[in-house]
Amino acid sequence: MDLNPVVHDHGSLNFEASKPLANMIAFIKGQLFSFIVSLWFVFLLESIKLFKVSGKTINPVYLLAELILLAAVVFVSYTLINRVKPVVEITGRAVSIANEIVSITPFTFNLRFWRKKLPQKLVFRINELGIRKTDNPLRFVKVSDSFRNRVFELRDKNKTAYIVFDYYDARLKEKLTEILVEVTPPELLIPGRLRHH
Repeated sequence: MDLNPVVHDHGSLNFEASKPLANMIAFIKGQLFSFIVSLWFVFLLESIKLFKVSGKTINPVYLLAELILLAAVVFVSYTLINRVKPVVEITGRAVSIANEIVSITPFTFNLRFWRKKLPQKLVFRINELGIRKTDNPLRFVKVSDSFRNRVFELRDKNKTAYIVFDYYDARLKEKLTEILVEVTPPELLIPGRLRHH
């Protein structure tokens, strides 16, 4: 995998995720979109079948069945979107580290492709930052025992962000590990795991 090199700019280190991470996010969004479209297509087919079974008349039993089906489809669609969207919108596609600040530009989540929403930068002050290694929240990559702890979770009082560091220049992992050691009290540093809650 070709990793984008770190860019030094006025005392800050700037990292951009490699193309495979963007492809992985696009694949996850595409899978979600196709599943939801398929779900609504099945709903329409079942509605037509139900209408034929009801004798092509709109009666209370037909309306009740339609409402139950519609509620189930809306609930499943809403649940799936709300499980994926929040994590995608806090997963970094670009990271900038300056003396006192870590700034993350996350991916966007646009199922409505005609209206692009610009990503909101997530800015963390290093002295207020909680950081730990964790597992990938959306399984962007296959997680096995040898592939655990491949994500940095950054957190402060108001926000959280994820950085899947295998898709960045190795210097980012080194720099985030340095910050982790810097912001974590010595008694919480567990040798070999470096976790901070």
